[in-house]
Amino acid sequence: MIEEYEKILRAAIEPLVKEPESIIIRCIDSAETVENSRDVHFIIVCPDEELGKLIGRHGSIADSIRTVVNVKARDDRKRVHLKFQSFSEE
Repeated sequence: MIEEYEKILRAAIEPLVKEPESIIIRCIDSAETVENSRDVHFIIVCPDEELGKLIGRHGSIADSIRTVVNVKARDDRKRVHLKFQSFSEE
């Protein structure tokens, strides 16, 4: 299930950035938590110059990415939450 969400996220994100191999997508929940909870949390880490492209003006691109992945998540009765972060953020 987590792998399917990661594939969908990667497919939605890669066309938006210059260096898709620099994007890191990770589920921050354990497998047990994902099975027992309705919510699944992902963090998307990218270079500083790519972060604005992924979030978009007023968060429009980020909202669209969330919508795309949550279409699949609804079939599994889950909600996917995304957090975008750059490599330089601590």
